[in-house]
Amino acid sequence: MKCSFCGCEFNEEESKKGCGGCAMSGCCKKYKCPRCNYETLPDAGVIKLIKKWRNK
Repeated sequence: MKCSFCGCEFNEEESKKGCGGCAMSGCCKKYKCPRCNYETLPDAGVIKLIKKWRNK
């Protein structure tokens, strides 16, 4: 995935490493950029479908 704030590319594992100290880390669905700490929600199913269709 790519951070929409700074453009850093990272995977899900890297995004969860920075959440260790947070009380919500077990139930939170946000992704956290390892470079700038910007948090974003995962794409909705419809958005994923559109992106997949557009890339074909």
